Amino acid sequence: MRVKWEKKILFQLQGTRGRVNMEEIMEEQERRDVGGGEGKKNYFNENYKNDIDYVVKIARTLLTPIGIYPLYGNDSVMAQIMARCQTLVVFGLMCFLLVPHFIYTFFDAEDLSRLMKIIAAQIFSLLAIIKFWTMIINKSDLRYCLDELENHWRDVTCEEDRTVMTDSAKIGRLCTIAYLGLSYGGALPYHIVLPLVAERIVKDDNSTQIPLPYPSDYVFFVPEDSPGYEMLFVSQILISSIILSTNCGVYSLIAIYVMHACCLFQVVQRQLQSIFEYSKTIDELTRRLSVIVDNHTAAIRYAQRIEKALNVVFLSEMVGCTVIICFLEFGVLKDWEDRKMIGVMTYAVLMTSIFVNVFIFSFTGDRLKEQSEKVGEYSYSLEWYDLPKNLAADLMFIMIRASRPSTLTAGKVFDLSLQGFCEVVKTSAAYLNFLRAMVN
Repeated sequence: MRVKWEKKILFQLQGTRGRVNMEEIMEEQERRDVGGGEGKKNYFNENYKNDIDYVVKIARTLLTPIGIYPLYGNDSVMAQIMARCQTLVVFGLMCFLLVPHFIYTFFDAEDLSRLMKIIAAQIFSLLAIIKFWTMIINKSDLRYCLDELENHWRDVTCEEDRTVMTDSAKIGRLCTIAYLGLSYGGALPYHIVLPLVAERIVKDDNSTQIPLPYPSDYVFFVPEDSPGYEMLFVSQILISSIILSTNCGVYSLIAIYVMHACCLFQVVQRQLQSIFEYSKTIDELTRRLSVIVDNHTAAIRYAQRIEKALNVVFLSEMVGCTVIICFLEFGVLKDWEDRKMIGVMTYAVLMTSIFVNVFIFSFTGDRLKEQSEKVGEYSYSLEWYDLPKNLAADLMFIMIRASRPSTLTAGKVFDLSLQGFCEVVKTSAAYLNFLRAMVN
């Protein structure tokens, strides 16, 4: 009955043009159904598996081996036991590296300037542990976000929406690759090259050995002789690689989540912009508006879930990275004074990677807020004043809700934005001046 009624409406709309070809009307109806996209099932994303793999491949590759990928394992008892054992082993390895390192730093280190340089690595590792346990504690929320992401790619309703989602995914992937390159490009020289070019340690028998990447004080044993020392050297490099993979994998997952939330708001904007394009009847307009409201609500809910699961990570990153940048800047200046160019380049690359990390957080948070605000702008730019009162009132609800944009906060303290990035840069410079005055 509905199809016949729509045909009748089309016939009436085109009645002034003379005799109407019914085949052309049916073709026009099919074009509207497919082109409109919202709520229609005619379109099917045949490449959704490849799209999902493109989006999550880096994060899945980095986080699955350490057992904290949200979709890793299943709900069976044996799988849960295996996952918990895996996470405990990984956490034990992190503690095996960091606890002796802390003991050495705060009880055995004599050179204050060297203490200032290595403390940045300790804070970086602590941030990795915070992210590690955040992924475990909030696994249900993070799994929900990843499941929703896969559902959105599978159930995308038109090619235009898929294009919007693909563009956002490319931005997230670009941010991830940039950070990965800088992180591994700076961390590997720090763990391998710097110990090789550093001053040798003179033992009691006047023999020398290469210093460990992480100077440590193992209370219960002293691995100074071969091959135990070489095994410890390699194990520290491997464990530090696990810590680095944890940081990079979580960064990648955050970029994926936030950029996907941005694209959900962009999809709503596109649907608002084309709402009158094929809607010829009030019922059709009402149906499309209801779909837009549902999509807008889903985008807001998705952003809120990200904020709930990761706001502690955002706070620790913004505060921790400010301190790390300060100590790395000190390392650059100290090695420049000592004419150690390899150290200068290594610390400079590490400092750049932390800057990029803070910028990515700030950029994605700022972009999410911007895209959620634009929904209200697109709603207001429509010819809502020519609509029936009930539809105009419905559209006004979208404007009102968009006036309170979705944001990411650092522990509910402040919003992530580009202004926050500038504050991190200024604060780290202020800390550096204080640190230099204290050392000198």
